Amino acid sequence: MALIGNKEFYSGIGEIHFEGKESDNPLAFKYYNADQLVAGKTMGDHLRFAVAYWHTFCGVGADPFGPGTQNFPWDNYSDPIDAAKAKADAAFEFITKMGFNYFCFHDFDLVREGSSFSESERRLSLFF
Repeated sequence: MALIGNKEFYSGIGEIHFEGKESDNPLAFKYYNADQLVAGKTMGDHLRFAVAYWHTFCGVGADPFGPGTQNFPWDNYSDPIDAAKAKADAAFEFITKMGFNYFCFHDFDLVREGSSFSESERRLSLFF
């Protein structure tokens, strides 16, 4: 079941399911069937996909040759706590629509760093 927060970030996209290689649905698994048995275990047990919070929801796509190319709606919030909550809503909507059970993150993946160490710590303390 997909988790939708205060705003649906991926509207029009439902949960992604296995439909087989003949499917013409671009948002369907063609070969990955979590329930299919392979060597005595399901594909879901063999392949435990996880979403890296920073790489998926924080990184802007910059590299040594140019600036970022990804613009996220949660980065438009001026308040860092509101932005963090919106990013979390988007992340868990995405994770659950994909059917993934695992994710990983670092401390400042959750909320923007402040202009000082104490401000950064204060922001993090609102989540932990």
